Amino acid sequence: MRKASALIALSFVLTACGSASSDETTTSKASVATTATVPVAVVTERSSYAVGVRRETYVDTSRVTDANGDFKGAPERTLDTVIWYPALGDLVIEQELVKGTADAEIDAEHGPYPLIVLSHGWTANPDVYAVLGRTWASAGYVVVAPAYPLSNTKAPGGPIIGDVDNQPADASFVIDQVLADEALSAVIDAEHIGAAGHSLGAITALGLTFAACCVDDRIDAAIPMSGVAAMVDDGANYFLGEAIPVLFIHGTDDDTVPYNASVDAYGKAAAPKAFVTFAKGDHVFPYIGGGVDARRIAFQDMTTAWFDRWLKNDEAALDRLRSAVAASDPEASLQEELG
Repeated sequence: MRKASALIALSFVLTACGSASSDETTTSKASVATTATVPVAVVTERSSYAVGVRRETYVDTSRVTDANGDFKGAPERTLDTVIWYPALGDLVIEQELVKGTADAEIDAEHGPYPLIVLSHGWTANPDVYAVLGRTWASAGYVVVAPAYPLSNTKAPGGPIIGDVDNQPADASFVIDQVLADEALSAVIDAEHIGAAGHSLGAITALGLTFAACCVDDRIDAAIPMSGVAAMVDDGANYFLGEAIPVLFIHGTDDDTVPYNASVDAYGKAAAPKAFVTFAKGDHVFPYIGGGVDARRIAFQDMTTAWFDRWLKNDEAALDRLRSAVAASDPEASLQEELG
């Protein structure tokens, strides 16, 4: 995903993050999860399942796509969507990375699988995050990644950030469509849904999970990567409702979305929460790309562990998160307040 002056302007929104008090009374969905005696889904390591890939186009006829440059707009919002899922067949690994097989048969025997909606960054698209999507699918998740109409690589009129306030509703719509899909709904644990995203996608995930305008109360855990709690709603309107388990991840040397954006959001969020800091981490690494260095592997393990804890009720997953942070090279550090 390229850097550009429009996204650098995100630095000023820190002043708009508002003064929402950390003393706000909140309730926690996580407290319900901790009472479970058994996981809702099988806890497995990444690379445990073969991975299938489906591509679907979902059209929301209830909302419009605004005009953009030479694009005159459209009376609907079209969301080309990639879905990664546990599949039957042999696990394919090349250069230590899980590969996917197009339209492979779903592994229904070992479900149900929690659902994760993964939101891409500005000028990016779902395929940019294929390594991460396939990783989570190989650990027993269904991962759905829409291409947002006006921020993706091929957006008509050119990708913009200004449509981000529509993207949480796009994500909710895609969740609706996936849960209405007969084949997918049969293997999805609809009671355990996560939201994740990078950059503008992290802003989308934070809006979907925490912004008063756009909260989807089906979300049970979130992982915003290099994002800011603003733009979708006024900064003062975040973190006022239920306390949803959230793992913030950000690099100290991010010159696109400032590191302090996540510091600010972490301070306002209620527990359970955690914050992984990548020392000298930039805006792209390790979220995008297919390298197999220690930081990318640690990143895959720590995100899987967070979802294992809150979407599969696996208390041991927090120790895996801590171990993954310790294994990162270059180094990472972890703050945690689990309530």
